[in-house]
Amino acid sequence: MSTYIYLFVTVFVGALLGRWLRQSKSISLKILLIFSGAYLLGIGVFHLLPEVFETHSHHYGLLIMAGFFVQLLLEALSKGLEHGHSHSELFHNKGLPIGVMIGLFLHAFIESIPVGSHTDHLSREALFWGLIVHKLPVSIILYNMLCEFSGKWQVVWFWLFCFALMAPLGVVLGEGLDFFAEHSAELTAFVFGIFLHISTTILFEGNQSHRFNFLKYAVILLALAIAWLSVSH
Repeated sequence: MSTYIYLFVTVFVGALLGRWLRQSKSISLKILLIFSGAYLLGIGVFHLLPEVFETHSHHYGLLIMAGFFVQLLLEALSKGLEHGHSHSELFHNKGLPIGVMIGLFLHAFIESIPVGSHTDHLSREALFWGLIVHKLPVSIILYNMLCEFSGKWQVVWFWLFCFALMAPLGVVLGEGLDFFAEHSAELTAFVFGIFLHISTTILFEGNQSHRFNFLKYAVILLALAIAWLSVSH
């Protein structure tokens, strides 16, 4: 039950942070995105990838690439909101871009299924914390975009509520169907491909000037260290 609650509440924590960040520039959303991207990459490389290739089966590589390219397709709908693209022009004084919401909802739903299906506690924890860290900046961006779409708090919080339900529903599906439990390694490989796309996109886009940025690299190293330590070995 705590898994559902934390995944659900994280969206609203992000929304509250988004509300505060609209009034204060003391914390950079870009830094938070870089941290989340590095953390996702660390979780994948340190925990998920070694587990997936324990059996030395090459078909897991195909599933990783499948997850990578499925995320490319979802991004065509969501316009890259998952990795920090804030397209306020899609919302400001216009109707709700349903494609963006569908892409974002599908992304949140799919990536949470292995959290419910995984039988290995350590891998489940790695996936869970990866989702928590990833959902926080996404929720901030979504809140700000919804505020551009509508000034009515009822509308903003309705869509946030719908988005918050996606991850818990994915966990429920993963727990409820034996098929997913039987193929948890395949699902993990697939979701690692999604994480790989998101994390590398965030990190590459965060260094478009190609200059050394001490703060950025310090944040990346911190995120990688936490990813390494966050799940016991």
